[in-house]
Amino acid sequence: MIKAHTHPLSYLCTATFILFLLPQSIHAQTDMTREERIKILEALKESDAILEKNISGSQLPETQHYIEGFDLPPLSVFMDAVIENATVKRAHSQVEQVKNQYRIEKRNWWNYFRLNGNYAYGRYNVLNDNSDSYNDWYQSTTASSRYTFNVGASFSVGLGDLFNRPLRLKNYRYNIEQLQYTQEEVMEERRLKVLEAYNNVTAQLATIKAKAENAALYNAQMKISENNFIQGKIDIISLSLERARRSGAVTSYAEARVSLHNAIILLEMLTNVKIIKGK
Repeated sequence: MIKAHTHPLSYLCTATFILFLLPQSIHAQTDMTREERIKILEALKESDAILEKNISGSQLPETQHYIEGFDLPPLSVFMDAVIENATVKRAHSQVEQVKNQYRIEKRNWWNYFRLNGNYAYGRYNVLNDNSDSYNDWYQSTTASSRYTFNVGASFSVGLGDLFNRPLRLKNYRYNIEQLQYTQEEVMEERRLKVLEAYNNVTAQLATIKAKAENAALYNAQMKISENNFIQGKIDIISLSLERARRSGAVTSYAEARVSLHNAIILLEMLTNVKIIKGK
């Protein structure tokens, strides 16, 4: 955001103060020639140019070309964009996480059943030592193959687990309900911030239009006063007062531009909706 710095019209006051120190009385000011009045007016314009440059140049480098004339989208666009906020997404993710845990708990009754089965296949050799009255000890080998398998099922459940199951499921439902309330609370809080920022932008738009018209009016009046000063119809005191009012209007308009820019940036940050297209 741009920070506004309010200058107390130091350049204009300095120039006016110097003119007051000129060795001229009110009668002498009345007797000034046209050329002398033009020189004084040029000196005042130089001081005003420095002031206007500081106000409308260095303080507002980013707002000169796009801050005015844009169309503000309706409030519904910003309200709909609240769900895309990271805080709201996190609250929604927490709700979905507990819902998944609730689904898993509801299916835990499958753990009461057990299925088992096994299969084995192999060959084995049997070595035998034999003897009889006619033969000495001798060995014989018997080889064969064998396979075995079995299939079964079982059911077992703990009484504590069985009777506490409804309470666990109810606890998950309560947690889901609380998280949903939290999600709604986060969204409501975010919507209030967006509404406040939107109203601020709307108010700043109305303010800057009024201040722009006021500044334009003083600029027109300033040209008339300068012409009257050159023709000798007004004195330098009246001209200085007119310039002070005009400078105040320009400063107020510049501050309004800064406030509008900051309000727009805040609304964009809250909703991620692009308002200013030319940045």
